[in-house]
Amino acid sequence: MAAIRGGTRIGFAALVLPIFVENVLRTSLLVVDQLMLNRYSEKAAAAMSSINQFSFFIQLLYLMVAAGVSILVSQGLGAGRREEAGRTAMAGIAIMTAFAIAISLVVAALARPILSLYALDEDVRAMASRFLFIYGAGSFFMAMNILQANILRAYGHPADSMAVNVAALALTVFGNALSLYGLFGLPVTGIAGVAFSNVIGQFAAFWLLAFRIRSRKSIRLPWRELRGLPRSVYSAILKVGVPTAGENLSYNAAQIVIVSFIARMGTQALAAYGIALSLSRYVFISGVSIGSASQILVGYLVGAGEQDEAYRRVWRYFLLGFGLSVAVVAVLNLVKAPLLGIFTEDAAILRFASAALLVGLVLEPARNFNTIILPSLKGSGDTAVPALVGICFQWAVGVSLSWLFGLRLGLGLAGVWMALATDEWSRGIVMALRWKSGAWRRKALVRSE
Repeated sequence: MAAIRGGTRIGFAALVLPIFVENVLRTSLLVVDQLMLNRYSEKAAAAMSSINQFSFFIQLLYLMVAAGVSILVSQGLGAGRREEAGRTAMAGIAIMTAFAIAISLVVAALARPILSLYALDEDVRAMASRFLFIYGAGSFFMAMNILQANILRAYGHPADSMAVNVAALALTVFGNALSLYGLFGLPVTGIAGVAFSNVIGQFAAFWLLAFRIRSRKSIRLPWRELRGLPRSVYSAILKVGVPTAGENLSYNAAQIVIVSFIARMGTQALAAYGIALSLSRYVFISGVSIGSASQILVGYLVGAGEQDEAYRRVWRYFLLGFGLSVAVVAVLNLVKAPLLGIFTEDAAILRFASAALLVGLVLEPARNFNTIILPSLKGSGDTAVPALVGICFQWAVGVSLSWLFGLRLGLGLAGVWMALATDEWSRGIVMALRWKSGAWRRKALVRSE
């Protein structure tokens, strides 16, 4: 049980379970979304596959601020500095507002030039451009939702974030069904309608999350102090957030390059990539959930000066995530034939996706190094070195070997999955050694009173 000074207590199970449920439901709704797109049009499915990494890239830009706020707030609460934690949250809101407006405008303006990086059919490119323009222009609400959800979790209210985000996703999927199939006699609006559904869902979540934050007595945000907040509060957020997000941004940029390799393999390979990724999310979802909870709990413990307890807990969390991944990926491969048949009947797509999932037996367990130990390092305040290591491995190993295995050696999508497995294992072992070394013990950002 980790204590937030001031009376609030939250344990690992109370934190990780709502995050896990939210991630499972989010993934399920995204899979339904992918399924609807596949049934609607192979080209529409390929268009969405081509911009999935761009949409993640936008989210990761916003995580630069949200991650810094979450880490500083959790360490502040662990150290008993509740007023300081509140000021950090307020500074995060101010930074995110300005940042989100700028990013929304830039993405909307550059949607089509960005997609010129891919060798896509013209119809696929047109669909992808329409979606990215609308999605990017309305991403302001997504940015604020990412921040508000992180604030709620850091203060020990992950169930609030879970309920709101799942409701917003359900609304989005319903809107997508209307857009793709013209239910209730409404016109079919295709990819453009799907993009508007995403924006509407995020708009609804924005107000619901804001209401939950205001209704929680444990969260005291000093709105009257907003203009007078010292620059040190803003710089502290960016000092933590920039390297934290830098590693994530590099990973996503590397994935964009890798998807461009897959696009050169053809529309069927690109569609298979989207399906394989959708199913693989069920495997690494446990590690991502455990890592999110671990980052917050490590922040509490480091803020309270309990580094030894943090060290022991992270190893237990890692072993739990590793075991779950092994079990789930094995089951997935046993039942993959009927699962893949739900998405498509195209023999080539089925063959590509099936081969990738088989390689997942090696890839998926390794992800836990980077979804559990890496966030724990960040939660302790150790951000710069892990970010630098991650960036080097992602490009030197992940991207290089994806080109070599996938294109040069002609192994296709399975070759790309082999390259990703090599990257996750090599990078993850370095992160595990970093945690074992204890270098993170000297990185606390907030000291206990």
